[in-house]
Amino acid sequence: MRRALLGTLLLVCAASVAAAADDVPTRLSRYFTAWYPLCPNTHVTVTRVPEIAIAGYESYRVERKCDAKNRNEMSVTLVSTAKDEVFVGEVLHSDAPRSGPFSAGKDLPPLEAALREAFGVPLSVRADSSASGELLPLTVSLQQAENATATLPGFASRDGATVLLGSFRPFGEDPRKLREKMLSATPGVRARKADWYVTAFIDLQCERCRVRTPEVRDFAWTHGGAVEIRFLPLVKTHDWAFAAAESAAALANVSPDLYEKYEQAVGQRASAMNRAAAREIAADVADAAGARQAYDAEMSSGRARDRVVRDVELALSLGLYGTPAFFFRGAQLTGEAGMAEKYISAELADAPAKPTGGARR
Repeated sequence: MRRALLGTLLLVCAASVAAAADDVPTRLSRYFTAWYPLCPNTHVTVTRVPEIAIAGYESYRVERKCDAKNRNEMSVTLVSTAKDEVFVGEVLHSDAPRSGPFSAGKDLPPLEAALREAFGVPLSVRADSSASGELLPLTVSLQQAENATATLPGFASRDGATVLLGSFRPFGEDPRKLREKMLSATPGVRARKADWYVTAFIDLQCERCRVRTPEVRDFAWTHGGAVEIRFLPLVKTHDWAFAAAESAAALANVSPDLYEKYEQAVGQRASAMNRAAAREIAADVADAAGARQAYDAEMSSGRARDRVVRDVELALSLGLYGTPAFFFRGAQLTGEAGMAEKYISAELADAPAKPTGGARR
C-alpha cells in the first residue's frame, strides 16, 4: 500500500513538473506584459528560438503589440527552469561558424566595438572566465563623463555565439513588485511631502522632460502626491546633460528644495545652455540659498557624481534607454501626454494610496 501510494505521488509530481514546463510561454507572456511599458490593448506572443541552444536554458522570442505602434516591443529571453529564473535585457546572437569556444582575447574587442557604436560612449567589457556554468559573467563599463562610469551586467555563452546584457530575475515574482523593490532600495529626490510618489527618470537636456515632468508634478500635487526625481542623462546625444545632472544632484544632496529651483532655472535657459552654464546656474542657486560651501563639497567629494551614476545603473537595470519615463506602483509609464495621469487616476480610484512618509534625498 505504501509503495503504491509513493508511486502515485511520484507520478503526480512528474505530471506537475511537465505541466509547469509546458506553461513557460504562458508565464512569459504574463511576465513581459507586466514588464513592458504600459500600452492600451497589449497582446504578447511567445515563440521558441531553437537557434540559441545553451545547456540548461530555453530560449524564446517575446513580441508585444498594442494600440501605439511606436510602443510595439520585441525581445529575446532565456529561461532557467531549474532555477526558475527569466532573463531580462538584450540578447545578441550570431549563427556565424566559430573556430572555438569563447575567448576574452579574441571575442571581447569586436564586442566592445559593437557596443561602443550602440551606446555611443567609451566603454570596456570584462569577462570572468574562471566562472563555472554555461554562461560566463560579463561587466560592461560605460563612461558617462570624466571619472564617471556606470556598469551593466551581462553574460557570454561558452561557445561565444550568444551575449546577454542584463540580469536573470525570479520568474515567479511579479515584475511590478520587483521594480518597486528596486526603486525603493535607493533614494530619489523628493522635494515635497506627499501621500504617494511617482518616480520620474529625466534628462535635464530633454525637451519632452521639460514639458512632461512639470505636468505630472502638477497632477500629482493636486491629487495628494508628488514626483520623485531620478537622473538619466542621455550622454550619447546630449552634450551638457551629465553636467546638469551632477549639478542638480549636488544641490539635491544639500536640500531637495534647491533641486526644483535649479530645474526651473535650467528649463528657462535651455536653448542657450552648455556645460559651463549648467554649472554656473547651480552655483548661483547655491549662492542665493547661502549654501555654496555645502554645494561645493558635494561636487568636490564626488558624491553628486556617484548619485547620478547610481541612478543611471538603476535605469539600465530597469531597461530604460530614453526619457522621460515614469513609474507608479511598479508600472512603467511612458512620456506620452496624459498617459501617466490617466493610469495613476485609475490606480488611486481602485486603491487609494497610504501615506508614504516625508521628503528624502
